[in-house]
Amino acid sequence: MCTISMPPEVDRTARQTLLRHGGTADTQHANTWKFPPDSLDAAATELAENGYQFRVDCEPSPEIKGTQEGAAYLCLISEDVLDDLDPAGPQLAYADDGNILANSELISIIEPAVDGIRWSRHTRDDFWRLSQAHTIPEPIKIRTLFRKWPRPGGSWVISHDGREFITKPSIQFLARHGAGWTTEYQYREQTYKRPPLLLWGGHVISILESHGVQFADAPVYYLKETTETSS
Repeated sequence: MCTISMPPEVDRTARQTLLRHGGTADTQHANTWKFPPDSLDAAATELAENGYQFRVDCEPSPEIKGTQEGAAYLCLISEDVLDDLDPAGPQLAYADDGNILANSELISIIEPAVDGIRWSRHTRDDFWRLSQAHTIPEPIKIRTLFRKWPRPGGSWVISHDGREFITKPSIQFLARHGAGWTTEYQYREQTYKRPPLLLWGGHVISILESHGVQFADAPVYYLKETTETSS
């Protein structure tokens, strides 16, 4: 099941569009409509073409989590939280300087499942910063593009409906290598450079979770691109 969430000032035309495409009002959340996956795209496309902004939330299939078919980015804790954790366990965090940090124990537990990742010494005792990783072979695809803002260095901040799709070659890449940077969005035929974000294969995430690695929030899994969702 997927949902489309609209701003509070949603007008009658948008409501009619949502209902015409099979949406049902979510009684638990204001201005939110539930859709079966097979009718979602038509509603989202019509809303976007008519200039509406909205957010789509779709829960990835549970069976991909923790498997080589899954891919997600991790909501890492910040470096200052490390001081409150048991130093004996594996730890992964965002450093104050923006780097990804891991202690020796974490590096050792994921080493058999990752390839092409390199770590360099960090000033924090027994911690290493990620200094090298592969890049996934294809951009993350989006179905709508509301607005875009340029950033220094030629990259963009992208506003879209919330759905992000990972392609089969990139899933296969993460299954082989365990982790990799994503550096581009694709909307239709146009690509947009984005700040690098490290993605992890589901099997590596399963290893981290089984060893009790603490995250700031649950991993955010990507939707798998299919023939119907490809642009």
